[in-house]
Amino acid sequence: MENLEPIQRLLHAELPDSWINFRDMASVRSHVASYGEFTEIGQSRSGQEMVGYSFGTGVRKVSVIGGSHADEPMGPMTAQILVEAIGEFAPHLLDAFTFYVVPQMNPDGSDANRPWFHDPVDFKAYAKQAIREQPGDDIEFGFSTPGLRPENNAAMGYLKGHGPYDAHFSLHGMGFAEGAWFLIHEDWISRTAELQDMLTCCCAARNVGFHDIDRKGLKGFTRIAPGFCSTPNHNAMRAFFEAEDDLEMAAKFHPSSMEWVTSLGGGPLCMVSEMPLFLIDGSDSTLGDPVLFRFRDDLIEARAAGTDAALDALIEKHSVESFPLKEHMRYQLLMVVGALEMLSRR
Repeated sequence: MENLEPIQRLLHAELPDSWINFRDMASVRSHVASYGEFTEIGQSRSGQEMVGYSFGTGVRKVSVIGGSHADEPMGPMTAQILVEAIGEFAPHLLDAFTFYVVPQMNPDGSDANRPWFHDPVDFKAYAKQAIREQPGDDIEFGFSTPGLRPENNAAMGYLKGHGPYDAHFSLHGMGFAEGAWFLIHEDWISRTAELQDMLTCCCAARNVGFHDIDRKGLKGFTRIAPGFCSTPNHNAMRAFFEAEDDLEMAAKFHPSSMEWVTSLGGGPLCMVSEMPLFLIDGSDSTLGDPVLFRFRDDLIEARAAGTDAALDALIEKHSVESFPLKEHMRYQLLMVVGALEMLSRR
């Protein structure tokens, strides 16, 4: 990439402690209101007010959402400080792009998981208390018309009024994996080679490994390289379950935010960040026998046992360790800044 200075600064800077903040919806509203440009966009299922905020003056447009999945706190956290981060590390992007951000897509789900939201995240608390919506109630796969949930309708109403977009970022996370995983819309795989190289080098610079799995296109996941995969889509999800003769499950999948933003036109670059809350030992993981699948099976057994001893044994067996939240945020920001640096030259 031509302009590596913002990337180098972001890669090596000490991120502010204040950026790590598990805000409830009232705090999110107060926080983004301090930026000036914010909009009440609708309500969550339980009636919590949702907000969007915008910043930047560029003619090119970027949409960002965070928190679609209830047990992924770092997406919203990053979305909530994005204006500060861009201003600190890549202020020239504020002149090239205008950003439209929904900083908390799932306030109800976030509140349900709040008992284990701490820095650092404790694995046993996570294993015992994490709550995640199932298919058919999944906000990320609910961007239908009308939306699957009121949260989808709120985000679509806000973002549609400003589209089409040049880029869309859905900030997610994983409970556990061997390392970083970045998802890229299939139309952009060949056009993001330099971005993939940059992110690979950034991970290597801080000794961050990669999640590497080959689902062979099932559900829309096509492996690109270690740490990189295509974004899934609802048609591929439905096809997978239809092939299993599970029509009820197939019907629960609706367009993702990436598909919906793409439908607005403009051929946007769509990416998803998938950093893990917990790192697991991937030294013996192979594409034919991914350690993630073994870990999931062991976690099911440990949860069924219902004892701290079973979870302690799981932690020891897989060398489970908390991935620092600042590092989680750092790599989400590197993805966004790196992608926009690339786009700004095209």
